[in-house]
Amino acid sequence: MKEKDPFDFKRFKAEAIQGLYEGKSLSHNDGVLAPLMKHLLESMMDGELENHLNEEKASGNSNRRNGKTKKTVRCLNTGTFELETGRDILFTKSEQVCAR
Repeated sequence: MKEKDPFDFKRFKAEAIQGLYEGKSLSHNDGVLAPLMKHLLESMMDGELENHLNEEKASGNSNRRNGKTKKTVRCLNTGTFELETGRDILFTKSEQVCAR
């Protein structure tokens, strides 16, 4: 499994400050907070899947990660953006953070 690149907070901060100076909004698709929101939601969903897989393992089920899928999320403050989320091989995981 390929590890995701860590979120570069220094770069994000510099780009956010530059974006604000250029008049960009805080929210919506191209807003300065959209990359941070995307990273936060993907991290939360990854943790949620990890917890689910640990619970499955503890109950004796042989479930594991099975690649990634893309999900389009619409938020009131940040507009629409695409998340890349993990999935389990038995498809027993239902998201709580960004439910369908």
